[in-house]
Amino acid sequence: MKFLYKLGLFAVTAFGIYFCYHYATALQLPFFSRAEFKRSAGEGQPPVIQNIVVDEQGNILEMSHEVKETDLPASSVDDTLTCDTKYVVREYDRTTKSEESITETIPDQFIGKTRAQVEEIIENYNTAPALKDLERGFASMEIAAFSPEKLVVLKKFDSDMSREHFYLIAEDNLITVYYGDLATVYLYTDISMDALPDDLKQEILDKKFIESEEELYNFLESYSS
Repeated sequence: MKFLYKLGLFAVTAFGIYFCYHYATALQLPFFSRAEFKRSAGEGQPPVIQNIVVDEQGNILEMSHEVKETDLPASSVDDTLTCDTKYVVREYDRTTKSEESITETIPDQFIGKTRAQVEEIIENYNTAPALKDLERGFASMEIAAFSPEKLVVLKKFDSDMSREHFYLIAEDNLITVYYGDLATVYLYTDISMDALPDDLKQEILDKKFIESEEELYNFLESYSS
């Protein structure tokens, strides 16, 4: 009788081990020791093992095959640039369809600024770009990538426009310089119509034609404050 009892106990134990192994394999649960389980559980909190949440007794509470959006790191809208931020300028010529990337020292005006603040600075630059960019046919500037580690801006140029003619047009009592197509703004100026002689004022009201950049710069130098 004792032999049969021991044989039955061994059979039950073997079946129990097989059942536990088969159940764990079907659920794709990893095997871990009691000590490892306690360490992963922390201070009484259910551990998370391969997106499977279990309680202290090993009962499954939740299974998930997807990473929750709240678990992903998110960039803060308050991120600011520093003097160590890498600054890359991508220059794209819409005429030749060519692009060049240049790494420069980040401008002082960008340091300590958030993305929204940099966008505002760039918007102002698009309104009144530097002459060196205008000479190359500057079209626009925008943010291509923003992070505290790296700022990338995209400058677009139309090299053929830099060789075209210009028109001076009065807008809101100020002079605006247009390319020869009369649709693309070359430069917004702070030159008031009130500061011009009457004959020149009438020419601008009639869309004054400027033949070259040299003639345009002579005009700007003569009447800019």
